[in-house]
Amino acid sequence: MKSAMPPSDSLAESFALLPDSERQRMLAKMSPKERAALLYDWRFWARPAQCPPSGDWLTWVVKSGRGFGKTATGANWAIQQAKSAPKSRGALVAKAPADYRGTMIEGEAGILAYSSPWFRPVFEPTRRLLMWPNGSQAECFSGETPDALRGPQHHWAWV
Repeated sequence: MKSAMPPSDSLAESFALLPDSERQRMLAKMSPKERAALLYDWRFWARPAQCPPSGDWLTWVVKSGRGFGKTATGANWAIQQAKSAPKSRGALVAKAPADYRGTMIEGEAGILAYSSPWFRPVFEPTRRLLMWPNGSQAECFSGETPDALRGPQHHWAWV
């Protein structure tokens, strides 16, 4: 039986608006592993505007103001790229090293904050490298050394 989800911004908000009995019924159908995974499922928590567009595209621009969730959106997109393409190579590009480290990777809305315990990358600051359990990796670059981007090949990039 399909439940009638009220219209809302995110699936999480829609879920929260359901009557308590309906929420409990839906949660009871989930295994403990599924409930734990839900905590790290960006598609559940994100607003539609924070989800990548459908179709075949090369560039996605998120242009918005403070509080939109740009960092969380980028972090979760990067995690999804690393997860969906094992052994892929990504690039994290920021204005300065402090930005990729303090915001994109270690920040409160960064990659490490949104990574599940079972798919958490290891950050090696001296190598400017994030490495995921499936062999995917992301190399960090900054605007301070733009020529460093010449040469390396990447499957995806969060800039």
